[in-house]
Amino acid sequence: MRGGQRGAGGSQLAKKLYADGMALYQKGKFADADKTFARLLSSDPNHADVWHMRGVCHMSMDRLGEAEAFIRHALKLRREAVFYTNLGITLMRAQKADGAIAAYRESLALDPNNARACSNLGNLLKHRREQEEAEALYRRAIKLEPNYALALANLGALLMERRQYDEAELLLRKSLALNPAISNAVKTLGTILERTGRVAEAAPLFEKAGEWGRLAGNLRMQAAWSKLAQVDAAFINDLKSGQGRERGDATTPWPLLNVPAMTPQLQRQAALEFANSEFGATFQRPPLVSSVARDGPLRVGYLSADYYDHATMHLLAGVLEAHDPGKVEVHLLSINQRTPRSDDPYVPRIAAMPATFHDLSSATDAQAAQRIAAIAPHLLIDLKGYTTDARPNIVAWRPAPVIVNWLGYPGTLGHERLANYLIGDPVVTPPGHAGDFSETLALMPDSYQPNDPWLPPDPAPSRAEAGLPETGFVFCSFNQFHKINPATFDLWCRLLAALPGSVLWLLAEREEGMANLKREAAQRGIGENRLVFAPRKPRAEHLARLQLADLSLDTFPCNSHTTASDCLRAGVPLATRIGPAFAGRVAASLLTAHGLPELIAPDDETYFKLALSLASDAEALQRVRLKLRAAAQRSPLFDPVRFARDLERLYEAIWHRHQTAAHDRTPIVLAPEKSTAP
Repeated sequence: MRGGQRGAGGSQLAKKLYADGMALYQKGKFADADKTFARLLSSDPNHADVWHMRGVCHMSMDRLGEAEAFIRHALKLRREAVFYTNLGITLMRAQKADGAIAAYRESLALDPNNARACSNLGNLLKHRREQEEAEALYRRAIKLEPNYALALANLGALLMERRQYDEAELLLRKSLALNPAISNAVKTLGTILERTGRVAEAAPLFEKAGEWGRLAGNLRMQAAWSKLAQVDAAFINDLKSGQGRERGDATTPWPLLNVPAMTPQLQRQAALEFANSEFGATFQRPPLVSSVARDGPLRVGYLSADYYDHATMHLLAGVLEAHDPGKVEVHLLSINQRTPRSDDPYVPRIAAMPATFHDLSSATDAQAAQRIAAIAPHLLIDLKGYTTDARPNIVAWRPAPVIVNWLGYPGTLGHERLANYLIGDPVVTPPGHAGDFSETLALMPDSYQPNDPWLPPDPAPSRAEAGLPETGFVFCSFNQFHKINPATFDLWCRLLAALPGSVLWLLAEREEGMANLKREAAQRGIGENRLVFAPRKPRAEHLARLQLADLSLDTFPCNSHTTASDCLRAGVPLATRIGPAFAGRVAASLLTAHGLPELIAPDDETYFKLALSLASDAEALQRVRLKLRAAAQRSPLFDPVRFARDLERLYEAIWHRHQTAAHDRTPIVLAPEKSTAP
C-alpha cells in the first residue's frame, strides 16, 4: 500500500502525534499507530490524511470494514489518488471487486502515472478475463516503472494464460531477477516450463514457492518419486492446517485426485477453499438468473472447452447426437481456445448434432455468463469442473437456475454456487457418500459415463509393429504417468517378477518419466526391457493395437476413466481396485455396468492376486475375454441412445426437484426404465 500523506498541519502537538503515528505504522505497530491517529482526530476531526492513515492501519490489521469506512471518510474530506488506491486495495482484499475497480479508476483519473494502481486494476480485470484492458494496464505500469517487478510478473501470468509463452517467460525471469521472492512469478514460471515440456526444470520452482500440490503433480508427471512421500505429506498438512487458506493461495483440487492419503472429506475441504479463494468476489453477487419459465422441452446447456478430438467427446458425442429434441433443447457452449486440427473427426460430428453451437471462447467470464443467461437454459451442465481449460467463474455467476457438475471432473466442486447437482451412479457416488459432496447427488441407473456405440476395432497390428516382443504375457496401463504411484508400481513389478517373460506396456510420455520408470523397475529387480513404451496414436489406431494386450492394470487412487472404457471397447480385461473417492471408483462403475464385477478387487493384495490368477490361467482369461466380447454388443455402457433417454429422465427429475423441493439434499436415484418388451 502507499502512504503519500501530506503531514499534519496545525499545532506542534498535532505534528508530533502525526509523526509518532507514522513511526509506529512504519514499525508494524498498527494498533498503537491507530490509537495515536485517533487522539489526533479528537482535536482535528476534519484531517483527511489522518482518517486515511486510520484506514490504512485497519487494512493492515485485516479489519477491512473499518478500513473502508475510514478511507471513504477521508475521501469525503479530500479526493486524493493515494486514498483511492488504498481504498481499492481494501476492497480487493474484501473481495468487493466492483468497488475496487471503481476506486482504482478514480485513482488513475487523478494520477494517470500511478503504476501500482495500473497493475492492481489489471489484476482485477485479468481475473474477470477482461484480458485486453488488463494487458494494456500492465504495459502502462511497466512503461511508467520499467523495473516494477510485480507488474512484470502480472503481465507474464496474463500472457501465459494466452499461451504466449516466450514473452511470458522473459517477463517472469526479469521479474525474478529484480525480486526473487515474488511467489506468483515463481510458480507461473514453473507452469510455463511444464507446459513447454520442461517438466523437471519446473519442480524446484514449485518447491521454492511452497506449492506442494503443484509439486506433487509435477513429480508424478515425471515419475520422480524420491521425495514424493514427503511432498504429499506437506500437501496434506497444508490442507489440514489451513496454511494455504491463510496465504490466500489455495491449490487447485486437480492434483489431489492422485494423492493416496487424500480422503473425500479433505477433497471437499480443499475444493471449498479453492472456490472461495478464486471466485469469492463473484459469490458475493446475486445470481444472474434465479428462475426460468418452462413452456416446452428442457433447455440444456453443455459448457465445455473440449468440442474437438478430446476424451470428453470420445465419451459424450454419441449421447449429444441421440438427444431427443422433443425432450431437450440442446445448446453447446464452447469455451475452447484451441483451434481443432483441420482433419479433426469430431468437428463435422458436432456440426451435425441436433443442437445450437455457441462460441464463447473470446468472451470474458461475465460476458459468457450473460450470453448463457440470454439463452435461458433450465439446466447448465458444467463438463469441465476443475480440469484443464476450465472456467468455473462463469458458472459462479449463476447464469442458469440449476447447474450440474458432470463427466469432466470426478469429484465435488466444493461450493453450492458452482453446482447444485453432481451426476454419478450407485457405484462411483453411492447415496451413503452424499456427505462427501457439496452437490446433491443425481444417480444414473447404470454408469455415469457415456460412450459411443460399440463397433469392432480395426484389425490389430502385429506385435512387432506395435513394438512388443513376439512372445510373453502383455500387461498394459495406458494412463498418463501422473496416475502411477509408487505403491501401484510395486504391485505391477511383483506381477512381472511372478510371470517370467511378461512385459508392461505403458504410454510413452516425456523422456525423463520413461527413464525414471525404468530406473524404478530396476530397483525392484525388473529389467528395463520388461517395460515397453507405446507412442501416442490416433484413437482408431490405438484401439486396434490395444487388442494385443492380455490384461489391463488399473491405477490408484485415481482410476482409468476414458482409458478404462477404451480397454473394454477393445475387449481387454481390466483389473481394478475400488477406492473410497469418486475418482477411484470409476473403473468399478464401468465393469459393473458391463457385467464383469469379478474384475473388481477391494484392496491391493486382492488386486494383485486377481491379476496374477488371470495372467497365470489362460483358460480363465479367455473366458473373461469371451464374456467381454459378448457384453460389448448389449452393454448399457456402449448404448448412447439408452443413455440419452436415461439422462433426459434424470434431467426431468432434477428439474422437478428444483421446482418442488430445491433444498432437499436427498440423492436422486434414477431407477432403470421398465422394459416394454412382451
